[in-house]
Amino acid sequence: MNVLEFNFTKEEFILECCKNITLSTNTIADDIYYSFISFIAPSFSNNNNIQEIKHKYNNNYYDKFLSLQDYIDKNSLTLHYNNFTIYSAKEEIINVDELKLPSFIKQQPVDYGYDVIKYIKVKKANLKTKNKIDIEILGLIFDKKILSEIFNSLTKFNEEILLPSHSGVWEWRQTFYNKITGETYFCNCFKKAIEKSKKDSQLSNTHQHIEKALENNSFKESICHICTNKNSDLMYCSKMYGSEVKVRYGAYIKKLEIEKEITERDAENEIRVIKNIAKIGERWINETLLFNYIDMIFPEYNVIREASPQWLDRQRLDIFIPELNLAVEYQGAQHFKAVPLFGGVEGLKKAQERDKIKKLRCKQNKVTLIYFTYKENLSENLIMKKLKHFLEKQ
Repeated sequence: MNVLEFNFTKEEFILECCKNITLSTNTIADDIYYSFISFIAPSFSNNNNIQEIKHKYNNNYYDKFLSLQDYIDKNSLTLHYNNFTIYSAKEEIINVDELKLPSFIKQQPVDYGYDVIKYIKVKKANLKTKNKIDIEILGLIFDKKILSEIFNSLTKFNEEILLPSHSGVWEWRQTFYNKITGETYFCNCFKKAIEKSKKDSQLSNTHQHIEKALENNSFKESICHICTNKNSDLMYCSKMYGSEVKVRYGAYIKKLEIEKEITERDAENEIRVIKNIAKIGERWINETLLFNYIDMIFPEYNVIREASPQWLDRQRLDIFIPELNLAVEYQGAQHFKAVPLFGGVEGLKKAQERDKIKKLRCKQNKVTLIYFTYKENLSENLIMKKLKHFLEKQ
């Protein structure tokens, strides 16, 4: 039996958790996952044949978006399907049949039937220049005791880190919660719509954060995505039922519908004006609208306008997302034909030469360069189609 053992103390783990919780705007589940994963690499520190370790966690599917106190009240936090991959030198063969973790972390097995019970799944591959082993931990359980110890270690941390609740599809009453204590609020701008909904008996059984905020009548000034001018990563509905704006800002659209007694279309257009993107059916007329829309659909990444990475010398990229190695260029008529305002024939030659150099340098630096041109009917559908591959990475 080949056992892979992780040797770290409870004190070390609690310290790492506290650091991640207080320094990030990730969820508690993410913070605890990253704390755990930080101890994988040190476990192989004495093995010079280990070349690289990668990890992956399906947080979008299993994260409950609850506070540390919420998980304590529920007696545990379980992280499902935690995957890490180890790449080793060709001569190093790693075999793993069992994982041994510190006693304060439990493993949750999966029963596959026919008396087959597994705690981990292992897959090996022999590549041309190295070996690879995928290890999937099917379930990690952090019980009430260890969660409470983490909580108690945070008692001196007074800063309030508010995160948006993910309350489910078609739920418009957007709340924000303290990731440590679980105190929950509506943004003050929701007050009128909430009051109207109470009168119209539109409220129903809902997420615990909403119930808590309603029960305590908890409102806080300027905490929502609109009031703080932050991009939303929420999912109000499936893309089958509305635009990308409705998917991410549906709660705010519905709030305006109720508050102002206007149509959904008019409410969405108000949000589009706030986000400085084209209204429904309106022609996209410049690269500013293109940038604002791309910035909106990639809320988890740093979207840079007029970026000038060092490898591009003095040239610029209209839009650049470094984490995705993605660049977007909007090319007007001066890139395709002589335009007097941009130097005529000579200006066209210079523009096309610059474009050629930019394209080459992007390729050399493994940056995908996507073009939008004045010839195209620039629309949301076109943007989503061209960037589909990168949106799927979110």
